Amino acid sequence: MKILVTGATGFIGRILIEKLAKKHKVVCFVRKESNNSAVEKFEKVYGDILDKNSLLEATKKIDAVIHLATSHQQGNEDFNFIGSRNVIEACKENKVKKLIFISSMAAKRASLDDYGKTKLKIENLIKESGLNYVILRPSIIYSDNNLSLIGKSLKTPLFIPVIGNGNYKLNPVHINDVAEAITRAVEKKNKEYDVAGAEKISFNDIIKLCKQQFNIKKPVIHVPIFICLAVFKFFPVISKEALKGMNEDTNADISLLKKDLKINPISFQEGIKNVNLWKYFIKKPGN
Repeated sequence: MKILVTGATGFIGRILIEKLAKKHKVVCFVRKESNNSAVEKFEKVYGDILDKNSLLEATKKIDAVIHLATSHQQGNEDFNFIGSRNVIEACKENKVKKLIFISSMAAKRASLDDYGKTKLKIENLIKESGLNYVILRPSIIYSDNNLSLIGKSLKTPLFIPVIGNGNYKLNPVHINDVAEAITRAVEKKNKEYDVAGAEKISFNDIIKLCKQQFNIKKPVIHVPIFICLAVFKFFPVISKEALKGMNEDTNADISLLKKDLKINPISFQEGIKNVNLWKYFIKKPGN
């Protein structure tokens, strides 16, 4: 199968394309200005998801598209939606057999922020497109050198901040499990999968495990939500909805992931055994 991957140079993409290449012909859709060293040995098509013409050219004679390209920054929702709509339209026009979209568990939150709303809108657009599709919704993804949002808390000097009571339960998932799930999902049709870790674990316990694993002595300071809301009102680093969403339990059901894709994700406790915290602290996330 010939598969086009958007976002191939990103955090998930560079791991995914290596797995895909064992069974499929991989084509990477990349921007010329990106650091393309990670995809150097792969066939590349240059373009931008905001440029529909470049997508129309890239999707010719392609069997499946894996759409990873996204922006997590607040205010980039138009980029995510318009770019995804262009991908969908290019797939339809060139009769691509399947579209695999990497959404987010943020699309299932009770309190939807703009990022979650946009992911949900894209999911609905795909379902209404008439294309054969697979939608995967990863939870917080971490790797051996990138602890994602968890790592940001650990990096804070003097103390480790925890928003709210920290009892909300998350399902962090290792990037290898995510990449393997996407690879196996290529063979499926009109399916949706939550992609999360082996068990739910409270944020307090996540921090506790990290402190033990990495011998971190800094104290944990719980910051009440009302204080965060007051601060972010004047310094809008994240939205009110995003803050509330962060304090929800992750609503992930991995039963279909295990049954249909035969993925048995590792636990966070097992996953962090190989994490190189020093490497994470001295490198930018995604590198």
